[in-house]
Amino acid sequence: MLKNTRISPFFISVIAAVALTVLICVFAATCYGSKLKYTTRFYFVCYAMEDNSISAGSISSAVSAYGGAGYIIEYRGKYYITVSCYYEEKDAENICRELKDRNLQCSVLKIETNSYLLKTPNAKKNAELYKGNLNTLYSLSRMAYDCANALDTGEYSQSNAKSVLTDIKSGLNSLSNANTSNCFTVELNRLTAECEDAAGGIIYSKDLRKLQIAIADTIINIRLY
Repeated sequence: MLKNTRISPFFISVIAAVALTVLICVFAATCYGSKLKYTTRFYFVCYAMEDNSISAGSISSAVSAYGGAGYIIEYRGKYYITVSCYYEEKDAENICRELKDRNLQCSVLKIETNSYLLKTPNAKKNAELYKGNLNTLYSLSRMAYDCANALDTGEYSQSNAKSVLTDIKSGLNSLSNANTSNCFTVELNRLTAECEDAAGGIIYSKDLRKLQIAIADTIINIRLY
């Protein structure tokens, strides 16, 4: 025969505390698991910042005519008209000082990625694919950057530049084939079009810098779902 057993308030409080701790741990694990860790830094030399894309677009044309990339990056509600992009802060600061000496009021914008929110179960399933995409895009941005520098110094000819752009396009096509229907698909199509534009006619260093920054823009602003 079962006897009625009285559970003490202290025991109940212990059980409640343990249950709460378990819930917190589960919640923390879920939050941690829903983020893709990926860290990189870009240092953009920007000519100006604008609150709307229309005014930024008019300045972009002037920056491009001057020889800068002229690519507009939207970041935290502002638009930045980029001249160039670097991977070391000292390189960006040096260029910024040179431009200021020529009466061009530039500034350096540092953007760092740390993690990306995986918004859906599908995104969690594709986390490794997405990380591979980001790594490949970063490598392609460096290829464009190195080619732009080599064109500026005269180390690369037009033939060399066309070969690099062919390699970058091949890399983008490979990514497109592996990402036929996800959050990268539209971005990869856009970058392929940017690459084709850069390869048309005479290739200038600003064309490679614009492509480099377009790739960096995708790395910074992609939303994983």
